[in-house]
Amino acid sequence: MGKFTVSVFINRSQQDVFDFLSDPAIKHKWMPMLESAAWTSSGEPGVGSTVRAIMKTAGKETEMPLEITQWDVPNRYCYKMLTVPFPMKAMAHSFRLEPENGGTRVSQVGEFEMVSILRFAAGLMGKIATKLNGSELKTLKQLLEAG
Repeated sequence: MGKFTVSVFINRSQQDVFDFLSDPAIKHKWMPMLESAAWTSSGEPGVGSTVRAIMKTAGKETEMPLEITQWDVPNRYCYKMLTVPFPMKAMAHSFRLEPENGGTRVSQVGEFEMVSILRFAAGLMGKIATKLNGSELKTLKQLLEAG
């Protein structure tokens, strides 16, 4: 099992950050590999709600269904990918939001399991994921702080 952790301070309230972070319709603004995303379940979002995300890599679109596994407004938001577009068996993301100096500290933990023959590459994949997700959180910060 591989794992990565990234964190960023955002000078906005927890509620503002949670609302932006958890809205599938605007995820593409801070996740450059994401083409689009939308809720596929009805009702208020919560544990068990689903999202259909479309990722574009190397000119190819790949569908990624997601399921919300934790929904604690405005403190925690977690989801797992039901279909993983990489050579992995599973991938999950957890976002923890904590008040800090009048703003919000966002910490993201990602966990993944590589397919059998590629297990040796989990360390490298963790480093790549740390860089990519750290960059995404910096973009999230810029967007939110710009208003």
